[in-house]
Amino acid sequence: MVVVAHPGDEAFGFGGAIAHAAASGAYTVVVCATRGAFDRRLLDRAPAPGGRNRSYQKPVIWRNLDTVREDELRRSVGLLGVRVLRMLDYAEEGLSKVDFDELVGRIVQPIRMHRPEVMLTFGPDGVSGDPDHMMVGRATQAAFERAAEPLAYEDDLEEDQVAWRAAKLYQLVVPAAALRPLEDRAPEGYGSPDGTDTLTLELGELSQVKLGAIRRHVSQTGSAGPFHDWRPEVRDAFLATEHYRLAASNLPVPAGGGGPPIDSGLWDGLS
Repeated sequence: MVVVAHPGDEAFGFGGAIAHAAASGAYTVVVCATRGAFDRRLLDRAPAPGGRNRSYQKPVIWRNLDTVREDELRRSVGLLGVRVLRMLDYAEEGLSKVDFDELVGRIVQPIRMHRPEVMLTFGPDGVSGDPDHMMVGRATQAAFERAAEPLAYEDDLEEDQVAWRAAKLYQLVVPAAALRPLEDRAPEGYGSPDGTDTLTLELGELSQVKLGAIRRHVSQTGSAGPFHDWRPEVRDAFLATEHYRLAASNLPVPAGGGGPPIDSGLWDGLS
């Protein structure tokens, strides 16, 4: 299960891990907190239901942006091999204002329903410093713990939503070494401190599946795609790996082990 804040996060951040899990035969679930939001600064009034998605006067501007972004998300997860997509319907750029305990409960519900062994989300830095990313990361870590408590949210969830203890929680990190192929293209404040990752996924051919999922988000990247002006070798080097930190684990601790283990794959320690 991957828990993200916005449509597009699943592809840009976690696309390789999702594609890898699906290709391995795992039942994959994506939980997305928002559908994206229309930006009123664009000054284009949204059309009536069933209207056009693009403005004739400003063809680069999308209207009904939340609907468009959800559709792009569904196309993206379909390509990645996701079995279930859950939308939580919060407003983009507003997660830091929602009731934290309520958000945790909204994430506990799909955890108990789908019973994932491995969960992925953002870390405390949100990779980019985005407040929505950081809030989703905090709430998912809390939900990872609360989902295993039988009495947690017992009055809010269905009777069949019994406690579930997931095995591992990973947080996405982007170490400085992963940003070197970008040279001066890396946005300011983007990335994570070095030495925080405990799992590196080498994507191989799956990097092209990730690229295909990213390209589904046309409203965010443009028709030409986000890498249209990159040299192919730079693009492929950037997409070649994903890095994660083991944030929590319910697996037995190996004797004599100190500090987070360096994993070779998402399923390490699982029978």
